[in-house]
Amino acid sequence: MNILFVGEATSGFGGIETVIKKVTSFLENDQDAENTYTLYFLCRDNRMDKAWLEGKHFICHHSGIKISFLRRMSHACALARFIKHNQPDTVIAFDAPSCRVAAQAIRYSKKTLPLISWLHYSLDHKKHAEQALVADHHLAISSGIKQQLIKRGVPPERISVIFNPVTPQSVVIPRPAQGENAVFIYVGRLKFEGQKRLKDMLDAFAGVTGKWECHFIGDGSDTEVCQAYAQQRGIADRLYWHGWQEKPWEYVQTEIKQVSAFVMSSAFEGLPMTLLEAMSYGIYCVSSDCPSGPGDIIKNGVNGQLYPPGDTHHFVKTLSQLQTNEINSSIEEIKNSISEFYDKNYYAKFINAIAIEKNR
Repeated sequence: MNILFVGEATSGFGGIETVIKKVTSFLENDQDAENTYTLYFLCRDNRMDKAWLEGKHFICHHSGIKISFLRRMSHACALARFIKHNQPDTVIAFDAPSCRVAAQAIRYSKKTLPLISWLHYSLDHKKHAEQALVADHHLAISSGIKQQLIKRGVPPERISVIFNPVTPQSVVIPRPAQGENAVFIYVGRLKFEGQKRLKDMLDAFAGVTGKWECHFIGDGSDTEVCQAYAQQRGIADRLYWHGWQEKPWEYVQTEIKQVSAFVMSSAFEGLPMTLLEAMSYGIYCVSSDCPSGPGDIIKNGVNGQLYPPGDTHHFVKTLSQLQTNEINSSIEEIKNSISEFYDKNYYAKFINAIAIEKNR
């Protein structure tokens, strides 16, 4: 199968990059099929970080036209020429604006081939999300995104829920012993409010007594704001800021060593890969039950705990319980609880969903 992936320039450090690298590697290593692919990026300039694309087949089409309509047409015309020349079997767009450009390009090319959306964010919290509706089929990375598509008029039979994959780990990250400090970690962008709502997390920690500490791995424009607020809330001496780490889980193993729970306070997500990655090491997770994704991953009392978004009182209660090491599930039970997300189950579902639409 010849697959053309289309999307806007990415940061190089997010969950979408992780998933794209995995999916293209699956395609490259599939010995039962002759797969080819191209990652085609729609860029305004040359600032996109390309280090994560090493070894991948990709193209960046640049258009610096300031008028959005004309810029979109420029991208569509170039993409149409690429489609004519390379004859892909399927086009998969991984953001809503690119769905619109890809649909336009397919029309210009006069080819008949399916367009599949593969959005990695909540439609309810993104501008121009309705542009994804031009796609023939949709890969929803969470059940919440499926419901958002249905609410916008997409027939359920045109949607396949394909959760993002996570690699099972042979090692575990243990918990602190009874009586030691509870150790919490957060891995991700540092956003005080907005999507990540670290303000909620800091407010919750300010209400937790006893012996605990929290480690933040990541960076962002709000780093200093978060640190200043922690100082204001009187918890700065309990928090450790490690900055961005290229391999965060290896860093946790070597530098932090023991973890009571992973914590997340987001207002919205797509399918948060950090939850799955933490669980693959046997780490219990506490997350807001935000749209969308955490509800597909966390099984209350088994591999983690959900709390209502913005409900700081509930968040404090859960953290306080974990502070006394009240976790009944074993590390192996947590690892096994996400078996449906592991790589070996993912690729078959992904290819099957694409093949069905290709042959429709």
